[in-house]
Amino acid sequence: MKCKYLDHQLCVRSDGQYRFCCASTEPNNKENIKTHTPQEWFNSKTHKEAREAFARGEWPNACITCKKNEDLGLESMRSRPRLYGPGISHLDIRFGNSCNLKCISCWEMSSSSIAEEAIEMQKQGLTPVNNVIEVPNFNWASEEAIEQITKFPIQEVYLTGGEPMMVRHLPKLLERLDPDVMVRFNTNGTIYNNKLEKLLKKFKVVNMAFSFDAIGKKIEYIRYGSKWNEILDNYKRYREYCVLTSVTPTISILNAPYMQELVDWCDSENLTIHLNNKLDNPKYLNVQNAPNDLKKLFTYTNGWEQGDPDPNQIDVFKDKITRLDNFRNIKIKDYLPEVAQAYGLN
Repeated sequence: MKCKYLDHQLCVRSDGQYRFCCASTEPNNKENIKTHTPQEWFNSKTHKEAREAFARGEWPNACITCKKNEDLGLESMRSRPRLYGPGISHLDIRFGNSCNLKCISCWEMSSSSIAEEAIEMQKQGLTPVNNVIEVPNFNWASEEAIEQITKFPIQEVYLTGGEPMMVRHLPKLLERLDPDVMVRFNTNGTIYNNKLEKLLKKFKVVNMAFSFDAIGKKIEYIRYGSKWNEILDNYKRYREYCVLTSVTPTISILNAPYMQELVDWCDSENLTIHLNNKLDNPKYLNVQNAPNDLKKLFTYTNGWEQGDPDPNQIDVFKDKITRLDNFRNIKIKDYLPEVAQAYGLN
């Protein structure tokens, strides 16, 4: 048993920490791109022991997400039919947490706006919904780091965030890449940069995946700070030159009742939609912990909602959503009425 991500991919988290992949759950690794070279990460005890476990036919503890999916007969990150190698052929890069949105399912390490909101709530004497961190907006990118990650025989670069279109070092990275490299983005679609357009047009394949969790007013609540009409305008501009475009929703309690609406919209746009990204954390948004009456409205959840909900997480949902709504001066019932009703938040 092997994992192509361990063997052929370099993954760097928003704070610069090296990871097995974006789905792995290993504890914090001491190896960081600011203090260790990629080769030092690949030679580390942590990385070596994970490779050895796979070679023995065993699952490393950090790879539990893929194991669970494969045990259920579902596609996992590891089992996706994509070719990797030879050598380090793929990059999975998060330059920092810079982001203009406050998506409910997100956290401070992936959104500077969420980090700043937590600080503001604390200043007002409120209990923040997310953690307060000392530096709310961080970015590890530098000339030296970009040189380190581009010295491999790269075939594909995957960029997400934060919001990758906000990263100030993104143009420098794109300038260093060969036009034959596939450049793949996961973007919220709220930002369009004309300078980036010129750089992206040099590549033979630009793969733009849009993180649309819903359409219309619903996405404006779930991905707070977004405007659907602005997203549509940007999406149309990207489609003019991106060879591959798709939609990758994060499936949670908030959008599971409305997934058919998103699927129908993608069909009308001739867009591929990937429905394998289930939100595990925070637990209060995990589809398994939805009230049973709400689960009856779920579509395209692949059975992930099966099992009794944790009543404690139902209470957590009501508490956190109420606090967020009050701080943001909005009401969930005006955007996701079926979800609000199931939780008694009318």
